[in-house]
Amino acid sequence: MKIRRVEVDFPVAVELPPGWEQALDALVNMICEQYETEHPMQTMWPAGYGAKPQWREPEEPSFDTSILFIQVAEREANFKELARRARQREDPSE
Repeated sequence: MKIRRVEVDFPVAVELPPGWEQALDALVNMICEQYETEHPMQTMWPAGYGAKPQWREPEEPSFDTSILFIQVAEREANFKELARRARQREDPSE
């Protein structure tokens, strides 16, 4: 299944358990790593992490702190990234 967005809306404000942020970060990174495996000439990473921006042109954005927003970016991998991946394949402990 291919998706572009994951949204979870809680009906009320909830307190999230200890470690939830690290677990979510690990899941997003796993998705990015899988994408890079399937598209070896591309790189993908979590580029923005925090409160969700609310854009109201032409003003500066305000931020909704009740929403955790993770933006992921993708682009062509550069030589340095490709070399790092090659080293990691040779020595996974790196």
